[in-house]
Amino acid sequence: MGTDDTVQIRCSRCKSKFRDKARRVRSGYSRQCPDCECMVFFEDGSPNKDIHAALREAERVRKALREEEFEKTANRAASVERTDGADTVRAVSRGQMGRRSRSAGRS
Repeated sequence: MGTDDTVQIRCSRCKSKFRDKARRVRSGYSRQCPDCECMVFFEDGSPNKDIHAALREAERVRKALREEEFEKTANRAASVERTDGADTVRAVSRGQMGRRSRSAGRS
């Protein structure tokens, strides 16, 4: 149901792996490795393959999260439309039944 919003990043110095939120990992972002405390810079033109892999993965996760959010809002809107339509039909049918019973009682 829910998509994991983190990406795995491999440190270029100590080769350890850690996770960071996909919405943060973009070109121009920097993060300190929790193990060796080396700064990892995320740039599109970086020769480091680990940086490119993390940037690609972050973009893929952000896209999946956007699609999931769009589906949620579309499903919510569709269910509201169905619910509103059913309530309108019920209200109209109640009003007609009420009028019939009142007029039948007055005769």
